[in-house]
Amino acid sequence: MKISVNQVQCKRCGSIITSEHSHDLKWCECRSVAVDGGRDYLKRLTGDPPSEYTELSKWEE
Repeated sequence: MKISVNQVQCKRCGSIITSEHSHDLKWCECRSVAVDGGRDYLKRLTGDPPSEYTELSKWEE
């Protein structure tokens, strides 16, 4: 399966963040969660303590 959208929503601030391409690290407004990887890979970063997020990524076959 191929990634078509690499995206999450932060449960703390509600920001929806999308990584558009490889090595495109994007943080939410409160800097609690970040996405990276674009359509090449899924990478998630969270703070300490780990913050929660909703996975919104989509895949195509």
